[in-house]
Amino acid sequence: MPKSHLLKSLSAFLDQNQSTTLVITFAQLEIQTYHNGKPLKRITKYNARICIYKFSKKPLLKMKVMDNLVFRFSFWFEKPTTENYFKVEMLQLPRPLAEGTLLMDAEKLILQFIIDAPDKNLQVHVKHTYSGIQTLETKKPAQKELA
Repeated sequence: MPKSHLLKSLSAFLDQNQSTTLVITFAQLEIQTYHNGKPLKRITKYNARICIYKFSKKPLLKMKVMDNLVFRFSFWFEKPTTENYFKVEMLQLPRPLAEGTLLMDAEKLILQFIIDAPDKNLQVHVKHTYSGIQTLETKKPAQKELA
């Protein structure tokens, strides 16, 4: 199977009009957690998925994270402007998540965010590293998927 280029695949999805959802399945997801800069836990998941939604009247994209430590969540982000390397802020993260960034290049997608707490010393930093694109599937979503 030919190796997929993540940002070029996303750009192609954004350029076509038939589909509004891109489901990407990655061979591996590594989730790392840190507290005060020290590693807490490392978990590896396989066949991890994310869904990217585009909307005709909005300049932003929405990403749904399907595999996480505790719960699925979504956030908004700006459309990529390059096909080699892209870094952007994660917008409208659900509480208690905060201060998120999204990085993408040809082969990986990285999410970094904080599980917030009233006391800064109790915050946990989380890093999701998705690698090894297995499948790219475009489709029109059911209304409930957009919630």
